[in-house]
Amino acid sequence: MITGGCLCGRVRFEIDGRLTQIQICHAQRCQKATGSAFAPELAAKRSRFRWTAGEDLISRWEAPLLREPPPYRRAFCKVCGSPVPVDIEGTEFIGMLAGVLEGDLGTQAFRHIFVEQSADWHTIGDPLEQFPLRPPVGTRLRGPDR
Repeated sequence: MITGGCLCGRVRFEIDGRLTQIQICHAQRCQKATGSAFAPELAAKRSRFRWTAGEDLISRWEAPLLREPPPYRRAFCKVCGSPVPVDIEGTEFIGMLAGVLEGDLGTQAFRHIFVEQSADWHTIGDPLEQFPLRPPVGTRLRGPDR
């Protein structure tokens, strides 16, 4: 069982299953949403995910569509502002940032995306595959088959 939650601990959730691999997103929107050089994104199957506390404390926000679906969505705790998992429209997945999870995730980072928008003050220092923008459609999520 994988558990996670927000900074203040009022929003909690658990995942009974595996996670996708982590993709490191360098898009400007992800930089703004995290306050960092990138967002370490991963997902779990919606059917294996459940809120255990504080679901009523979640606020959701959707940015205007820039190019193509799905829309850019973020969810956060209304009390502390921590990012929390959010549905990925048109899929069977819930997306989240790796930092909201606890313990051994059983997964690792496997690529960088939107590297042409990387912060000029950060240098990618690993050998992972890099994509200037989005990866090819058929490879957007790598992960659990159960």
